[in-house]
Amino acid sequence: MNTSVVSVSKALNEKREYEKLLTEYTDKLRKRSKEEYLDIFADRRNFKVDTLKRCGIFYISEMEEMLLPEYLEVVEYLGVISNTNKKPIFKDRYVIPILNKEGMVQNLVGYSFDANERYVYGTGMYYRRADTLWGEENLETAYKMGYAILVEGITDAIRLREMGYENSFAMCGTHKSEYIIRSLNRCEHGIIRIPDRDNAGKKAVKGWEGNRHITINVYLQYKDIDEMCRESEENREWFNSYMNGCIDWIKQDKHMGQQCECEEITII
Repeated sequence: MNTSVVSVSKALNEKREYEKLLTEYTDKLRKRSKEEYLDIFADRRNFKVDTLKRCGIFYISEMEEMLLPEYLEVVEYLGVISNTNKKPIFKDRYVIPILNKEGMVQNLVGYSFDANERYVYGTGMYYRRADTLWGEENLETAYKMGYAILVEGITDAIRLREMGYENSFAMCGTHKSEYIIRSLNRCEHGIIRIPDRDNAGKKAVKGWEGNRHITINVYLQYKDIDEMCRESEENREWFNSYMNGCIDWIKQDKHMGQQCECEEITII
């Protein structure tokens, strides 16, 4: 057998074993976390508890909770120990797993309502934030549906999934990634982009250039789609009407055998 083939196979197996271990560790942390914390999250951000459970979210109160005895020898290897002070990186944060296409955990991110740094990312060995979407476990769903919905923040994507848009993904920041766009370009019809309304979001969306895409801008007074849709049922109804129109539009042009023109729609 070719040496390079053996090397690639070994590397892939090592990656699978790592993600399997991180998934098991995450599952045990979740089981030890008190479910009433999800009620607090749901109340603060107007989510359904079932939505948070489906996303695998749980709460870490004190750093010591992350030091499970059976994982002490590998906890640093799993990317949840600070390289600076050698302490667990999550305290008083909700932990959101970032899954791969097979549904295995590839990294963890800690979310806070009030901290200056709302998201703190683990240092998963095989995780590359610049080229990894939150929600990759649903990529095949997007391919089957023929389009993907792309947003900036994880809570934006969670909001859309709660509203029934399971083919929603988060960039986890304002960067651009040719790898991510190539992955989403596999969707038959294209990408529906919903950037944040701030200057960073306006700049970031310019890098989300798919072969076929349409952009939805939320109401001017809101920062992002999560903020707009959590405020009222009326806002969600408005958004759904615009989204349904975008879906029909992006599918229609493809079915007509035409190259989709890029278009922008602003909810006003």
